[in-house]
Amino acid sequence: MKKFNLSKLIIIALIIVIAAISAIFVSAKNFKSDQNPAAMTQTINDGTGFVDQVIAAPIHFVQDKANVLSNLINTYKQNENLKKQLTDLTAEKNKLASAESENKELKTALKLQETLTDYDRVSSNVITRNPASWDDTLVIDSGSKDGLQINMPVMANGGIIGRISQVNKSTAKVSLLTSTKGIENKIPVYLGSKTSPSYGILSSYDSTQNAYVVTQVTTTTKFTKGSQVFTSGLGGGVGSVRDLLVGTVIGEKDSNDGLDRQIYIKPASNLYDIRFVFVVKQLIGGN
Repeated sequence: MKKFNLSKLIIIALIIVIAAISAIFVSAKNFKSDQNPAAMTQTINDGTGFVDQVIAAPIHFVQDKANVLSNLINTYKQNENLKKQLTDLTAEKNKLASAESENKELKTALKLQETLTDYDRVSSNVITRNPASWDDTLVIDSGSKDGLQINMPVMANGGIIGRISQVNKSTAKVSLLTSTKGIENKIPVYLGSKTSPSYGILSSYDSTQNAYVVTQVTTTTKFTKGSQVFTSGLGGGVGSVRDLLVGTVIGEKDSNDGLDRQIYIKPASNLYDIRFVFVVKQLIGGN
């Protein structure tokens, strides 16, 4: 086996170091004197530059991908933040719309209360209105303890909306005049002036025209659009209260059998959004 000669290796290493130092010295001298580097120096510089490029390429690639990933993460975080802000804004907008609606209804309720000063009445909140029976019934937070009885008329949003149909101790069910099941107890009304009224019966609700239907009118008088219609109080019993606003005339036509007129009445109240009601017990000092 050939013996390893350490002294030769040291000599070769020294020669390479001396050559490199000499090349650097010559290159520096030429740089200062604006001279082109020697051929050997150019070879070393080119080799060093190529090695730098080879080493730097994957580093730059990783850096570029890291920057892209960082930008994606930042964009995702910004999107999530914007989504949260949008959700919060939507919630605030809904709260504001609900508050405005409630404020408007409270003003309407206050105005209605001012018109019912001659009546013994009970103010109540709507606590249940099932979507499946939205047009038929609702439940209020007053009952027999408040003096409520079946058939008492219920007012909301400026006009009559129904009657009490079931009474519990602290709650009561209201049957609405818009019920798809029909009006269980017909409501006597009058049209025209108080001095020369025409009487009739509020008998049903036409959902296609969003209007009450008054039949059995006692006169042949033609009613102008916008004429007001009120309860007449002629039915007798606890539900017979006079001068509660029902709505306004919007049109009329003959009935299917040709024997009776049908007067269409636009409800005075907003029947969709009902939150507060007044149950009218009786006219103060009498019925």
